[in-house]
Amino acid sequence: MSATALALFGWSLGCSSKEEWHSDLVPAVGSVTVNGEIPAGAIINLHPVKGDIDKRASRPSALVAADGTYTLTTYEYGDGAPPGEYKFTILWPQDPKLGGLSPDRLGRVFATPTVTRLTVTIADDGSPIEPVIIDKAKITMSAPRQSGKVGPGPGL
Repeated sequence: MSATALALFGWSLGCSSKEEWHSDLVPAVGSVTVNGEIPAGAIINLHPVKGDIDKRASRPSALVAADGTYTLTTYEYGDGAPPGEYKFTILWPQDPKLGGLSPDRLGRVFATPTVTRLTVTIADDGSPIEPVIIDKAKITMSAPRQSGKVGPGPGL
């Protein structure tokens, strides 16, 4: 068998195996507010209540837009999520440019499936997700970090 034929055979196996582990998805769009405020730049992750959605334990995720909406992605940008019940986790970075490396404004109270009390349902028909409204949350902002640069001393 030629190298080209082997490469094509391997490519075709890769394509079929990808489809085997993908779950069926529906459009999944929702919105979230925290104390009436839009948590723009917050990171949303969904964790299935019962089992995994596929062999790779994929997790639907999204970033909250400036208008408070989010569009879930499971495999490709904006492709949706499998229908079902999910624990809803949210991490709202103090510095959106740093994403999950920045301290969470919500103190990680909703950041993992073991601590969050929030749940959402993805309907079979792809209808919008019920809005997630987080009230009475403690929002924290850390003091800015010092640059560590040494400047001139007093009197210089």
